[in-house]
Amino acid sequence: MTLARDARLLKVDEGQHVLLSARADGTYAQGLPEGEPVRIAGAVEGIDITADGQSTVMWSPEVDGVRTVWLWRFGTPEAIVLSQQSRGAVLHDAAQTFVAFLERDGAGASSVQVARTAACAPGNCVLQTLLQVQDGTPVLERGGTVLSLVKGARRWLIDVPSGAVTDLGELPGFSVLSPGGTRYAWAEDARVRVFDTATGAQVWEDDIPHDGYRDWKTTHAFMLNETRVDVGAQGVYTNWPIGAPVQHFLHSCQEQGCSETVKAGIYTPYTLQGQFVMYCRPDFCQEIRCSQPSPSFLTADGVYLYSTQNPETLYGPVLGQGFADMVWLKGSKGQLHRLEWQRGDQVWTLKLDAPYPSAPIHFIPGRQQVVFHQPVSREDGTPESHLWTWSRFSRADLGTLEGTPGPGSLVRANPPTLYMDVDTVNADGTSARSIIRVAL
Repeated sequence: MTLARDARLLKVDEGQHVLLSARADGTYAQGLPEGEPVRIAGAVEGIDITADGQSTVMWSPEVDGVRTVWLWRFGTPEAIVLSQQSRGAVLHDAAQTFVAFLERDGAGASSVQVARTAACAPGNCVLQTLLQVQDGTPVLERGGTVLSLVKGARRWLIDVPSGAVTDLGELPGFSVLSPGGTRYAWAEDARVRVFDTATGAQVWEDDIPHDGYRDWKTTHAFMLNETRVDVGAQGVYTNWPIGAPVQHFLHSCQEQGCSETVKAGIYTPYTLQGQFVMYCRPDFCQEIRCSQPSPSFLTADGVYLYSTQNPETLYGPVLGQGFADMVWLKGSKGQLHRLEWQRGDQVWTLKLDAPYPSAPIHFIPGRQQVVFHQPVSREDGTPESHLWTWSRFSRADLGTLEGTPGPGSLVRANPPTLYMDVDTVNADGTSARSIIRVAL
């Protein structure tokens, strides 16, 4: 079913109440299943919608270092402008009870501005300035309902519900806030200290083992959960000659102690398909005979996921929740494409019988299935777009797709539904774009 024409897909909430789309003149919203599209804002770079579709935060691309931030509520004719001078990240909690961002005045002072959305109305949304700092280029971060402003080595914590600000001062090492905002920590030389955000009390501290290295030092730190601090470091093996290149390491520290998780690479936090992971940029190979390793991703617990450089990978992987399942589209030059589904050490393969890319690929929520696109040939040899499902053991043809897949697609549950962009060619040869909905 075609939902919108001359539009590109942006978002559909988890409950499938509203479709948000981009058109030539801005951003549109329409109620589902059969509402009419209404323009609610200008062009956006980022957009987040609550699970029930009742609230949406949007922000424009930066122009001369500033951007516009909007708040839209389901059923209202247009979005509320929260700021036209926002800088950097736009942050909010999951329920969008607040939206936070930085603004800078003409004297160079940066202010942490918070909009409490329940009190916002069109033309009447008063921003609260919870903290202002002079000069520099501060960075605003969020963990749960806690904001953290970082300027150089100095860090402030802001409890958004109360508005209380805690100045932590100049911290002696690399500092970090946990994703849920319940802990903050810093890595100082070879020691990690973790504190309770609410009380400021130290929760634990540990030494980082570094025997066997010289010129050892910490380089960065991060937290991917509320209990563990990952610390990056570098050094040279003690028995290596003077002038030998440094090696990089990652130590995982918890209340029970620190251990070296991985080595020979720089590991940094990353969000992959909505899930926390670590990205590894490997050190150059130091041996005489060895191949240079490829960048790779690891789970938040340090378990290897996959390498970013695989000559046979054409698309993917598509990741299941918790990384239990991964699906790739693979193929070699002159060979037919195939889908590979990996679960642990098991791999299932589906040969696609035609050398065509088959994106988009999505896991279907609540089912052990993926949906994918693959053209088939009519009797006259003309390719015809089809959508399919595959369960690792069998596949099913969902029928003809009018047009070819465009850039945007997503799957929602209850009921399982695919929303996607499609491109078609008009009778006069011009191109057309639409957003369609396909029941799964």
